[in-house]
Amino acid sequence: MIRVKICGITSKEDAWVAAESGADALGFIFVPNTPRYVGDRSDLEDLLESVPPFVTRVGVCRNLSDAARLRGVPLDAIQLYEPPHVEERALLSVVLQGRGLILACRMRSVEDALGIESRLEGLTISGVLLDAYDEKRLGGGGVVFDWNLACLAKSRVSVPVVLAGGLTPENVEAAIRQVRPWGVDVSSGVEMAPGKKDPQKIRQFVANAHRVALCEASG
Repeated sequence: MIRVKICGITSKEDAWVAAESGADALGFIFVPNTPRYVGDRSDLEDLLESVPPFVTRVGVCRNLSDAARLRGVPLDAIQLYEPPHVEERALLSVVLQGRGLILACRMRSVEDALGIESRLEGLTISGVLLDAYDEKRLGGGGVVFDWNLACLAKSRVSVPVVLAGGLTPENVEAAIRQVRPWGVDVSSGVEMAPGKKDPQKIRQFVANAHRVALCEASG
């Protein structure tokens, strides 16, 4: 079964809609000065604790320094867009506190796909997330990248691969069929506005992702 992560959650209502729709994970953005940032909220712990059991809470950060500020925050995994520097890796276990590590790798060329192994070298990670490259933002921009690059990158790693970047209810089935990832990740593709999810789009995205996986399994 394909796993689904709904990213950029900013409210209890959106968290519950995603969970009830069958999402396996919810992403919470801890990158300052972005439209879905939740790190400065006074009700942050209440928001995270409202997530139902068996749904993974993922804290999305730019780098390990930002993740270090999340010690004690009730999260199940940390997603980094910048791999830890060699000198930081001794602190990695302290920062993670037993939480899983997902490394996001942005794809814009064959070189990015071929070089993915070097980015993961020396790291113990739960999975890798393949996202589109955007000069102005780390993610959540609704940009689709060449899925052939995702296939190439996937062939070079031995950890679960999550596909992101411009996915929508309309294209997620084609993406799964071509890339055959372990999971898919969506943010802007299921929104009314940045940080405000569309319940119908969430339900349709999860249903479409699960349907194509079930069809292939039964076929």
